Amino acid sequence: MYTSCYSTLSTKIQQSVRLISVIQLSRPVNLFIVAVTMYISRYVVLAEVLSKGGIDSLKLSPLHFSALVLSALLVTAAGNVINDYFDQRVDKINKPDRIIVGKKINRKHAILIHQGLNILSFLLVFWVAASYHYWGVLLFPLATTFMLWWYSPVFKKKPLIGNLIVALCTALVPVFAVICDLQILREQLSLAIYSNDSLYSHAWLWILGVSAFAFVLTMIREVVKDVQDEPGDRSEHYQTIPILWGIRNTKRYVIGWITVFFAMVVACSFRMTNITDIFWLLGCLVLPMLVALYRVYTAKSSSDFGKVSRWIKLVMLGGLVLMIGVLC
Repeated sequence: MYTSCYSTLSTKIQQSVRLISVIQLSRPVNLFIVAVTMYISRYVVLAEVLSKGGIDSLKLSPLHFSALVLSALLVTAAGNVINDYFDQRVDKINKPDRIIVGKKINRKHAILIHQGLNILSFLLVFWVAASYHYWGVLLFPLATTFMLWWYSPVFKKKPLIGNLIVALCTALVPVFAVICDLQILREQLSLAIYSNDSLYSHAWLWILGVSAFAFVLTMIREVVKDVQDEPGDRSEHYQTIPILWGIRNTKRYVIGWITVFFAMVVACSFRMTNITDIFWLLGCLVLPMLVALYRVYTAKSSSDFGKVSRWIKLVMLGGLVLMIGVLC
């Protein structure tokens, strides 16, 4: 009897440990940012734009939109799983205390988890596409799955292209959040005029603006992470920017992208007429990025670049807060 109870308890503990490991492997903080970005893109940015044309309702039901959000989270988690699967040898050098695949979850199970997440993600989007007869949305999970599968074994090892892949996937998140609503409302929005342009074009201008900021911030953060991961990447003969260019030129490269970011912020400020919005812009984007810029300029070690990465993530969160503060 006691042996049976012990065996049952031991099995439950092992299952709990595996579940916790899978959650850690999915990077829940990143998933949270994806989910919040999608909800803000739709319920704050798009809803505000539509209200300017007298349209007070979105077309997707909350249930269908939640399915899209869950789909995005699943495909992102799958990408994180497969990244750790291929990066096992690199991670033994870069972060030996945080290895999950091959230690807490065996490689076979990791592949099964990856495939299961991607299949479920596709089925959710297929359900939404069939419900609204808009099949173009299926391109998003297919394209993202393809890019993230090849990211670690191929793209990540090449200069620039690996960073571009991750930045592109990040930039697609706001677009994925609103594409169905915009396509369903396309005819109605094309007839509505706002600021000498159709409301359809105006909506896309806002969403692509959000995507552009996401793209630039991700490009900055990815190369900063490459600096942090240089020892392991070098051992596997990766050709990342820090390995090919050296730290000094990489810092100049990062500063160049930060300059692009500030140019975009200045362009946005010219469209703001409310002084309160300017203060939101300064507090949420400008000040934390200035700190990040200082951290880049003075960085000398991997831990220094780790601080830069955290400040860039803070700027990302600041951008989400900014959209709520300015548009709500």
